[in-house]
Amino acid sequence: MKREYVKYDLYPVRHAKNASTEEVRKTHPTPEEFEAAETALLDRGQFTLIKDGRLVLYEKDVSVLKPGEKRKHKFIAYIEFTSSAYLTTEDGPHKLSTIQLENLSFLSHFLFQCRNYISTVQSVAKIFRGYMWTIGWRKSQTEGEMAGRYVDTGKISSDTFYYMENLMEAFRAGDIIHDLFHSIADTAVLGMKTLLKDCNLPGFNHLNLGNTPVDTDMASNLAFTMNEFSNRPHNDTDVSKHAFLFLTNVDKNTGEIQLNSHLDPSFQGPFFVFPDHRVAVDLRKLDGICRIVFAAGEFRHCTHNNQPTHKKLTSMGFSLQITKSCVDAFKKICNGFYDGKLTKSGKEYYIGDCSHTLKKIKEDHKKNL
Repeated sequence: MKREYVKYDLYPVRHAKNASTEEVRKTHPTPEEFEAAETALLDRGQFTLIKDGRLVLYEKDVSVLKPGEKRKHKFIAYIEFTSSAYLTTEDGPHKLSTIQLENLSFLSHFLFQCRNYISTVQSVAKIFRGYMWTIGWRKSQTEGEMAGRYVDTGKISSDTFYYMENLMEAFRAGDIIHDLFHSIADTAVLGMKTLLKDCNLPGFNHLNLGNTPVDTDMASNLAFTMNEFSNRPHNDTDVSKHAFLFLTNVDKNTGEIQLNSHLDPSFQGPFFVFPDHRVAVDLRKLDGICRIVFAAGEFRHCTHNNQPTHKKLTSMGFSLQITKSCVDAFKKICNGFYDGKLTKSGKEYYIGDCSHTLKKIKEDHKKNL
């Protein structure tokens, strides 16, 4: 499918008077504007909806060609649905085996449990609705920290044993995620893995800097969303050429994957939208799972969700990326920027990895005795 670029604002564009949360929130779409956006998405004269199957989306090259030149259509996204009918014990092309079904269940439960040890992403400028969490590696957040992992030490200190159990499960999660995308976009996955290695970045599931890399490492962090998540149309600031997005529905109380949620007449999921190309992945009645590999840095995209909260079901999505901020942080580390240096207050620089987090929690416990 080829679509010409024509900028389209799904929501009214407003600018905050200042950076306060109150003023930024005023730039969010009103309920009426959310409804108007959904009306536009459902208008076949404006948007094309992708509901099933497999599809490659390109930006149509409309430039004036010189004699002998060929059109160069830009890759936007590869979209693949796998319906619940194909999520069976029967192996075959574009089908998932029994083991893969078990892996999907494990993965959704793993992410659900991760919420117990990390904080939600606080970005009122980008997020309209719902929640986002990030696991893996990030740039410095405190004095003396060169780089670190996303953690909530307060949550971890009250549940250290299960935190460690969750960390151990991250290795299996990494293998599962790699296989989910390698099976549909092996070249893109290889490019991601090569970039991760070239930038000396650990995989999102590596507990400490210096852990031995494994062949399934493909991203330094993973972001996932739940609870009617909806965000502003944007381009990502990632170093990686492609982003990898997985979408399904889960039980909001247990995290169990719900492959047949499309049969519930009271539940509807969101749209994943490429507004400037008038194409939306229609997830309202997602049957099974959806995987998307797309050029997140080049083309604007967003999740639109105007559905009411359901008592049991919610959409869950996760994406993999290699962020510029993380690459820059590790370049400094690898290039020796911090060697022999102390902070302004005379402290040594450190890596905020798992070992550091557990050490800090142990020290805090001793202080409170």
